[in-house]
Amino acid sequence: MNRNIVNRGLWGILLMAGLLEAIPAEAHFVWVETEATAPAEQGQPVKVYFGEYAEFLREERGGRLDSIDGVTLRVQDPKRGKTDVQLTKQINHFAGALSSCVPGRNAVVVEQAKAPVQDLRKHDLGIVKPMFYARTYFVCLEEGRVNEHERDHSTPLALDLIPLTTGLNLASGRVTPGPGGEIVVKALFNGQRLPGTQVLVHAPNGWDKELKTDADGIVSFTPLWPGRYVLEMIHVEKTPGEFEGTTYEALRHRSTLALQVRAERPAEQ
Repeated sequence: MNRNIVNRGLWGILLMAGLLEAIPAEAHFVWVETEATAPAEQGQPVKVYFGEYAEFLREERGGRLDSIDGVTLRVQDPKRGKTDVQLTKQINHFAGALSSCVPGRNAVVVEQAKAPVQDLRKHDLGIVKPMFYARTYFVCLEEGRVNEHERDHSTPLALDLIPLTTGLNLASGRVTPGPGGEIVVKALFNGQRLPGTQVLVHAPNGWDKELKTDADGIVSFTPLWPGRYVLEMIHVEKTPGEFEGTTYEALRHRSTLALQVRAERPAEQ
């Protein structure tokens, strides 16, 4: 029997055994999706979703998607240039596109600071002002070439998850060489590491896993399947204030990082 198949089966059992406890109330978050690669002359479409990735839930126009109007999206290219991308609301997402892109690794960052204050006292979360952030990456190709060891020069979001995985296999546009490769990320709040912080990993097939950052704010996991993984993190800033005439007790920051894992290459004959 193929040892890789056996190992993957064992990992699947372990993952199922440690899989997520109940997701807390008000678990909706924002995440952003792009293609893994884009030709420089063709640009890149982007989509921003609001819902629950692991539940395959994408809120729609006329419903809860309307509660996050005011989403902003920016592409930060490897030459440290920044391009704001206009978004339009579609049935179940906000859509935008770059007409062209700068060759290399491009960061796509999203912010939503205008969500209304929520009374979450029945969930023991108090009266909070939600703040949403999202990040992903794509590789812009020029004649099929890219520097796969290029550094990430993008500006961190207020609450952010930054991938640290060496190289990121940019030449293929994915984050790991396939299932079984380790992904390492660092949690930051206002540029400072966040130790002991819960990070949820949402796999493309609906499985979730709960992790916690170490003393340096770093967490790692090994993906078991190909596809898009969304990492989610919450940080509560207990600073009272007022937004649009409504007072709140704290800012509830929620950030995501979307990363793609490609399928394994077929074995050499």
